[in-house]
Amino acid sequence: MSDWDDSLEAVAGFDPFTAWMPTPVERLTPSRVAARRLAQATRGILERLSGTTASAADLEEVAVAVEEALARLEAGVDPEGPGGELGYAEAALAAAEPHRLFERSPYSGRANPVAPPLDMSIAGGEVVGRATCGRTYEGPPGHVHGGVVAGLFDEILGAAQGLSGKAGMTGRLTVHYRRPTPLDTELELRARPELAEGRKIVVRGTLHAGDVLCAEGEGLFIAVDFERLQSLGVAGPDR
Repeated sequence: MSDWDDSLEAVAGFDPFTAWMPTPVERLTPSRVAARRLAQATRGILERLSGTTASAADLEEVAVAVEEALARLEAGVDPEGPGGELGYAEAALAAAEPHRLFERSPYSGRANPVAPPLDMSIAGGEVVGRATCGRTYEGPPGHVHGGVVAGLFDEILGAAQGLSGKAGMTGRLTVHYRRPTPLDTELELRARPELAEGRKIVVRGTLHAGDVLCAEGEGLFIAVDFERLQSLGVAGPDR
């Protein structure tokens, strides 16, 4: 095992914030800023729908409004056009610049309404994440679903691997559940790399609700060639 230097400058030529952290709002285009706002509003719909006592008539009325909004969004999507969010060019760019993926990550993506979202920053040589999970993420009554806990670990451990100077994809994820993780409570996750050897990167982390340790996680990541991944994305699937 290695003791990692707390200084980010110790990782020569690697900027983990640029590579693995969510894009700062000042660097977003107006469309992406608007997408974040829409995602936040949609999160509110998901949260309220999971515990609503609204009448059938009210729910039908809201459903019509949402369907109309969906039709407007579908009309503006060109999956294969230049700059299309679903196009191969965008997929290739995301592979070349991993931080772009965070906008639509299901756990930290500000533009993804299913994300809590998990806010991450770097402090003291580790990645610190904070998230509050409401009813949308409920498993046992009043507590977060275990699969969501695992997903949060995959996200923050994946971000923390960048502090090793390498970046890869999840090869194995192990979660030890120590206590039930409560809903509607700010959760704090911390992660740091423990070992980088060849293509293997081992990262460990914890999840606390206040002073209570709810879970511990360990991830094994396998370094990949993102330039090769980009070239595969540009080619696209056979037609």
